[in-house]
Amino acid sequence: MNRALFSGQRVPRDLLVLPTEEYYRRRYRGSRRGRWLLFVVTVLAVVLAAVGARAEEGAAAGSGGVTLNDVEAGDLLFAGGGEGRYLPAVHLASKAQVSVRGLVAEVTLKQEFANRSDQWREAVYALPLPENAAVAGLEIRVGERRIVGKVREREKAQQIYKAARKAGKRAALLEQQRPNLFTNKVANIAPGETVQVQVRYLQPVRYDGGTFSLRLPTTLTPRYIPGEVIPDAQTELAADSSGWALPTDRVPDAHKITPFMWIPPVESTLGGSAKLPGAAPGRFMQPAAERSAGGSHRISIDVELDGGLPLADISSPYHAIDFDKRSDGRYAVRLKHGSAVMDRDFALQWRPRTSAMPRAALFTQKSPQAGDGDEASTYLQLLLLPPDAGRNVRRLPREVVYVIDTSGSMGGNSIRQAKESLLLALSRLQPGDRFNVIEFNSDTRAFFPRPVAAEKQHIQHARDRVEGLRASGGTEMAPALRLALSQQLPGDNSLVRQVVFITDGAVGNERALFELIHGQLQQARLFTVGIGSAPNGHFMRKAAQFGRGASITIGDLGEVQEQMQALFAKLENPLVTDLQLTWPRGLKVDAYPKRLPDLYRGEPVQLVARIDGGSLKGEVALRGRLAGRQFRRSLLLKESGDGSGRGIGSVWARARIESLRDRQLEVGEHSEAGRELRQQILQLALDHQLASPYTSFVAVEEEVVRPRGEGVSKSPVPNAVARGQVLQTQAYPPTAAGLYAQLLTAAGLLGLAGLLCRGRLLKGRLLRRLRELLRRVVPDPRRARRPLERGLVRGH
Repeated sequence: MNRALFSGQRVPRDLLVLPTEEYYRRRYRGSRRGRWLLFVVTVLAVVLAAVGARAEEGAAAGSGGVTLNDVEAGDLLFAGGGEGRYLPAVHLASKAQVSVRGLVAEVTLKQEFANRSDQWREAVYALPLPENAAVAGLEIRVGERRIVGKVREREKAQQIYKAARKAGKRAALLEQQRPNLFTNKVANIAPGETVQVQVRYLQPVRYDGGTFSLRLPTTLTPRYIPGEVIPDAQTELAADSSGWALPTDRVPDAHKITPFMWIPPVESTLGGSAKLPGAAPGRFMQPAAERSAGGSHRISIDVELDGGLPLADISSPYHAIDFDKRSDGRYAVRLKHGSAVMDRDFALQWRPRTSAMPRAALFTQKSPQAGDGDEASTYLQLLLLPPDAGRNVRRLPREVVYVIDTSGSMGGNSIRQAKESLLLALSRLQPGDRFNVIEFNSDTRAFFPRPVAAEKQHIQHARDRVEGLRASGGTEMAPALRLALSQQLPGDNSLVRQVVFITDGAVGNERALFELIHGQLQQARLFTVGIGSAPNGHFMRKAAQFGRGASITIGDLGEVQEQMQALFAKLENPLVTDLQLTWPRGLKVDAYPKRLPDLYRGEPVQLVARIDGGSLKGEVALRGRLAGRQFRRSLLLKESGDGSGRGIGSVWARARIESLRDRQLEVGEHSEAGRELRQQILQLALDHQLASPYTSFVAVEEEVVRPRGEGVSKSPVPNAVARGQVLQTQAYPPTAAGLYAQLLTAAGLLGLAGLLCRGRLLKGRLLRRLRELLRRVVPDPRRARRPLERGLVRGH
């Protein structure tokens, strides 16, 4: 075999030229430079990240301020240190004094703010209130000075406030943005000054299932803002920077209903604080020590309870309370630890003794105003409880569509409460029922194309999918409502049709959703289950009203069983229908609600009325049908002179305004009929001195307090995130580049460091890839010579 043989020649050692020390020094000089450059870049990235994470502390120490993205304490924020940057002041304390007389609660809410900066400031604060509150008073107090607010038409009140702010006068403006959300502005707070803002409102007491209850909101759940941003909205937001959202075509006032939030420390059973699940450590978690010591975002609550009945129990499901019975029969209720963090609604419940359980109640108030020759009007509040249906009533088969909100605002405890509620509801289905489950966030998904029979395999399939639900995304509620209300097949009337909507109601386009419910409800009934520590009570109650259903609220995982049992009692028992009230002849009565709704088990007829035309004589009669049978209840009319009817006039005016607003929803706010209704609402609010969609409270001190030449800046006051919720920071648009720009820069520098570290390896890989590519594209002349060389070798 002919073979070319090659062998290397051995080179003597003394002829070899070995690398010298100079060679190695030059060879690795570049490597040392790379390591030093890598070290410098890494240190720079770490320093920038640390500066960004501690931006708030640096702002407190210097004049640079913080951005709204850096807010992590419940403080009054004042503009300063450049555009988009703020200086912290302190929200010192809140105090609620509640007086319950009969079926009306009068609440005086006092909140103190301190300006710890060295400049004159203006504050903006989003104030959550009960959805049926009649706001009847506003005061600001500075030291011994007291400035009382008056109701003006909304545009006029804004003009008065802006003029006072510009002139350097101390002023306050209270505006209604939603029935349960107001904004409170206070202008010209002097350096080192403490200002007390006092808001007075009245609300009706609720009675259901043998228990009276009252709810006091202290914070809110951030609303989801759907729609496309309005052009030039950034300019409008800059002019009124009290919210984080930009106005959209579906929520044009988004910048007024989206206050900034902060996560307060959670009080444990030992009186300490704990971190919320899902929140970044150290981020939005603990307020600064001096602010925490100042009692920021804490509230004390004192209730004077005069229910007019001997009580068996007084309780609060979310707060520890103490109470004492006074010699006059009234009860004094207070928080056990003196104050509590404002991170969830305060609820108070009281239950009469079984022997004193009311079947009817009547409270009256004489109107202080009467025209010449006219008799004074009488305001009346009535409670009538229909008879029980009994235990031998046949249960009707149902078709139930359960809708569960899995949006980002439902994160934390809320999604667990919602899932537990839904699983319990599925366990109550009986043979003959039909059901479906719809979950929604940014998208809507139904478990089944149409409602299916409540068979074991279908229920188990639904339970398995419910167990896997997670909270994320937006709150696109309208598609879910449309799908739920379109599930019913036409022509099949053998089933009782019900929709159970489980959500926190955190949306900003409530009126559009009410229109949808009103237009597409058909024969169904809509029941709402409010979830979380601070659900949107306005949406819950009105959605159930337009849906001819009922509403419950679950604020804690421990009350899921109790509250859902109360809901099942309504779902599974026959309605009280065809209700009518008959008043004595000769009386002119304007009562609300105008049309009595269908009632569910344990629910009473509760209304307010204004009566003209004489003294109260005779009896009012309630008639209706229950389980196919007629029934009649009556109550003798008489005036109550014990003062228990105080505030009914304001509650009646608030109910009438709500009724007129509902009519606007049907005819259109900007139609001719809608404009006429606007005038009626405006005049009614002015007559009764109430805040409304078209009126606001404005308080102005005549004395000029701010020196001429010194400016004043607008600043928002963050609200506390409701307990158990995970703050969805991705819902907030970027309002400044401070922290996030620094973190992005740090990430880029770390990436550059990584490239430098792996530069030589990458260079080698790139060169190999380039050689491979060239070999494929450009012919190698050495390869062309190899066949010839092989032939020559063989010939040899």
